[in-house]
Amino acid sequence: MKRSDIAIIEEIIQYKFNNPALLNQAFTFDTEDLDDPVSNGLLRIIGKRSISSSIVNILMEYYGVQPKNSIVRATKSTTLIYDLVDNLTSNDIYRVSINVLGLTQYIDDVKGAPVDADRKLFHAIIGAVTVDCNWDVKTINKVISFMIDVDYWLDYGFEGIDSHPVVLVFNYAVDGGLELPAYTYSKVKDEFGNEFQKCSLKLSNIKGEFVGQGDTLSEARLMAADKCYKFLQENHLISSIALDAGDFTVDTALDTLDNLTLKGYFTFAEYNTVEKENEYEVTCMIDEVDQKFTATDSNKKKAQAKAAYKMALYVTGRNPLEADN
Repeated sequence: MKRSDIAIIEEIIQYKFNNPALLNQAFTFDTEDLDDPVSNGLLRIIGKRSISSSIVNILMEYYGVQPKNSIVRATKSTTLIYDLVDNLTSNDIYRVSINVLGLTQYIDDVKGAPVDADRKLFHAIIGAVTVDCNWDVKTINKVISFMIDVDYWLDYGFEGIDSHPVVLVFNYAVDGGLELPAYTYSKVKDEFGNEFQKCSLKLSNIKGEFVGQGDTLSEARLMAADKCYKFLQENHLISSIALDAGDFTVDTALDTLDNLTLKGYFTFAEYNTVEKENEYEVTCMIDEVDQKFTATDSNKKKAQAKAAYKMALYVTGRNPLEADN
């Protein structure tokens, strides 16, 4: 890996390595030799252990320190604590983090990178940080909290993992074929001398920057991304599947689904046809959609169009029951 790439990645994860070779190793995936000493395998093992320990530390800080001479008591139910740990160490969190941080492009450049490279890379990076800082708990907590924005998930929950403002801005850029959002960080002081983190966000298609401030890097980043996304909404710059679909009828529904596919919303629709007593029963299915819609007609093409119309109504947020069978 080039020195310039290492410098960029250090800026992305907001950690400066004493030994940059560790970061380079984090991006070196296993070869056919499972005992390859230069791969990121050992770093991944260290990273997993470090993440587990760090998440527990972060949760203890979040829910408060136990009084002196008191036993440890959970302020939440034990089951919920388990759920929080599971969610904060999930592959979905790692996938989203590696993507929105713009690190996927470096995975793409690695020959032989595995299918689950995002998860493995996350573990390896944290492992590299852990070794580099000599297991300094505060440093590790800070890097993990920033990379996955722990406070956000604890405050807002995990149901809509793609609703995080940073994720929304990232998806806007990707969907529009733009350069990835550029984040820069600095420190500022108020009139009383209190120090805050500042984040400036720049999108390639919009003049100016969106600025956020907070006590932590992740909070400043969240504020900047939130301002940016609200600006996009208020100025009607966000394309939606309903807008891209436009007006459609039963006769044009097949083309509508094809056009939405070409715009990257989902894969091509599949149509399963069964002939029953001089009628055709057609079921429309799309891999990314959890619903199937069936229609019947004596004409196979019309049955297919009716099923496609129901699916088009559904994916654009309308009621498929509007469609007559």
